[in-house]
Amino acid sequence: MLKKSLNQSLKNQTDKLKERLDKKVTEADSLIKTTGMPSGVVSPPESVLENLISECEDHTFWLNFRKAAPMLFCAAVEYNADVKQVRDISFMEELIKVKAMMSLMATKLGAGDANVDIIEYSMATQMLENKLNVLKALNTTVEGDDDKKLTFNVQGTKKAI
Repeated sequence: MLKKSLNQSLKNQTDKLKERLDKKVTEADSLIKTTGMPSGVVSPPESVLENLISECEDHTFWLNFRKAAPMLFCAAVEYNADVKQVRDISFMEELIKVKAMMSLMATKLGAGDANVDIIEYSMATQMLENKLNVLKALNTTVEGDDDKKLTFNVQGTKKAI
């Protein structure tokens, strides 16, 4: 009975993941159409699935979007007091939430809690790491920056802008 229940739960999770992936593939198809790129199906070899996490990691240059976009947005609202206040409060709330969730997850893992879904924890950890990276980028000061000037080191190159 328990085995049947576990198999059904796994099937439900698999079905939900398949539905999610299908929806995102459709979303990607729509995006490709808007770019004017050829919409032929790209079929990578199945061997990419053998090292899935590595294959899904961001290209070094792509990391610039993750870091620069929040910094540019925050700089754009610097002189609007109402939006700046909301930005600052949001930053603090997000930082506190990320730290608290990571601490709680680490505590449960350290205690050997049997009610931990390691896959879910791994995915959540990746998401929290991404948030923490954005928060760190927003709180980084580069020598020579001031309220009217931002400097970015362009990752994947030896350039700064």
